[in-house]
Amino acid sequence: MSILDWIFIIGIALAIVALLGSGYFLVQFFRMRGMLKKVPNKKFKNKKKNKRIAVKKQQLTKKKKKNLRLFFVMLLVTGVLAGGAAYLSYYQSMNLTTDDSDSVVKGYYLLRDFEEQIILARDKGDDEEKLQKNIRYLATAMASYGTKKASDVNSKEGQITLNRYYNAIKQLGMNASTQTKNFFGNQELVDGFLTDIKQAQDYEKAAFDYYKVNESAFKEEK
Repeated sequence: MSILDWIFIIGIALAIVALLGSGYFLVQFFRMRGMLKKVPNKKFKNKKKNKRIAVKKQQLTKKKKKNLRLFFVMLLVTGVLAGGAAYLSYYQSMNLTTDDSDSVVKGYYLLRDFEEQIILARDKGDDEEKLQKNIRYLATAMASYGTKKASDVNSKEGQITLNRYYNAIKQLGMNASTQTKNFFGNQELVDGFLTDIKQAQDYEKAAFDYYKVNESAFKEEK
């Protein structure tokens, strides 16, 4: 689990503890109030007895106020912790996890490298055997996206967006792996794959837009 996952779990645990604490202090408040009602209000002839009653009443009143104060404090702590956990959950659902971020970055470069290699193959721009080897490697890497699945901490819409993107890359890789020897000088085959790459890039853009990924940073690095 990531650090954010641990923070979320600890936050929820502390919120539950704080909620239980507020419940305890509320019970104590009513308990003190009930005990106060049982303390006699009338004056007795015995001054020492009256003094003991007054001291007891003062102590119970003090405890009652303290428990009420602690109840509100713990309730406030519960609200802050629960609110923080809720925000963290929302933040996680709207941002890429480390694994998904790595997959998206790798997928971005795989698509561009694959596009570059099949265009070179179409135009016979490099050694045929070398191009076949490169395309085979890229096809295998893309086909491995069949094992990738968007993290379930993402929102449902985010998961669908990412999984659609991963599936498009996987499908490209699987299709290319059966055609590695056929790209050289084959414009029709390459043009068909370029169309599929464009479709995958459309899914990529949808994922980038949803998670607010800065594509310009990828282009600069490339």
